[in-house]
Amino acid sequence: MEKLETRVTLEKLPKKVKRTAIIVGIIFAGATIFGYYEASFFNTYLDHVLNLEYYYISIMVSLSAIMGLIWMIIWGIKSDNTRTRLGRRRPYLLSGFIAGIAMVTFAFAEDFLMCLILDVIIIGIASNAFYTAQRALIPDLVETEHRGRANGIVNVFSNIGLLTAISLTLIANEIFTVKRGTGNIITREGHLFLFLIGGGAIILCGMVGFLLLKELPPSQLPPKNKFRYELKEIFNLEEFKKQNQFFRIVLAQTIYKAHIYVVLPFLFVYLFSLAMTTLEFLIIIVVSTPIMIVAMISLGKIADKFGRKHSVAPAIIIASIGFFIMPTALFYPQYKVLILLIAMPLVLIGLLGMEVPLGAWSQDLLPEDRRGKFLGILNVVNTISQIIGVTVGGIIATIYGLVWVFAFAPIFSIGSILFFRRVQETLVYND
Repeated sequence: MEKLETRVTLEKLPKKVKRTAIIVGIIFAGATIFGYYEASFFNTYLDHVLNLEYYYISIMVSLSAIMGLIWMIIWGIKSDNTRTRLGRRRPYLLSGFIAGIAMVTFAFAEDFLMCLILDVIIIGIASNAFYTAQRALIPDLVETEHRGRANGIVNVFSNIGLLTAISLTLIANEIFTVKRGTGNIITREGHLFLFLIGGGAIILCGMVGFLLLKELPPSQLPPKNKFRYELKEIFNLEEFKKQNQFFRIVLAQTIYKAHIYVVLPFLFVYLFSLAMTTLEFLIIIVVSTPIMIVAMISLGKIADKFGRKHSVAPAIIIASIGFFIMPTALFYPQYKVLILLIAMPLVLIGLLGMEVPLGAWSQDLLPEDRRGKFLGILNVVNTISQIIGVTVGGIIATIYGLVWVFAFAPIFSIGSILFFRRVQETLVYND
């Protein structure tokens, strides 16, 4: 079997790598803000503004997911074989302009067909060009021994973007909501406010990346391959055997990420069921955020120093403790804030922080000349994991009650350790 490990001595992160990671982090922050509003508020627009039935939301979300599966692979192949004076991935960051403008235009849609054209077709094609390029940047530009720490920096920026999007949503909720029936809805103006932020974020952050990133010149890149050849190669059994370590980590991540989707659809439902005040929510966010940032940076350093495999299993087990603690907030409501202050940071490490070592490990296993295409294949993990996780979570919540999804989720995360152990280590630290 081919030896995939790289033996290194841990060194201080070079300034060039820090600069690259910060720029890529800004790109990720813009994509996160954009993705948050697309995933959440395109759906509320159909309900609150167009007053459509829920099945219209299901149709649009399903078609959008299918477009993502197809176009990430297509754009991955195209960007792998792009050779221009502007770069290999950088030109695709300009697709953020198209996606951003389409998001703002969505606030003026008057019917479902217009929403489908904007979200499924225009944004489905443009945003996936952007996502494919951004995800290939760290493996393209950062050496194996630095990727853990680089991913830590990138994920900190990404989650700052998420917190920014959530905070602005709370502001919109205060300014742009009106009563409808027994509940509140966000007006068209409120959606326009959010879409201006989301669309503006992907445009501005994409431009930062396009202007500041430096890619390798075409002369230093692998030879180009024809699109048809690359597409056929996906279904080639010999290629599967050759890249067996990559497909092992795909399987392990599919199992691991299922636990995220067991919990994620029900997380805020559970928190709201605890009848917490806004102040209590803010306290938990203020305490959890810096812990998450420190955890991400630390996980990156550990992954670079001790290897990917040795960093993943302990972190999964520690994060799982938070999932087992979460239900006790319901059983001991007088201590709910204290319980959540302990449990929430650990849960967030499992839901968000583990992307640091797992991202670095996956990037290490990408074929150098076909990273974009294989990132498209890796994207399938999220879809399959979501189907498994949401289905299992829904069954558990229905039969046993909402609180038990937290206790059940670690079955997937802890169980995935057995599969991660079968993936070859890619980085070994020399004393």
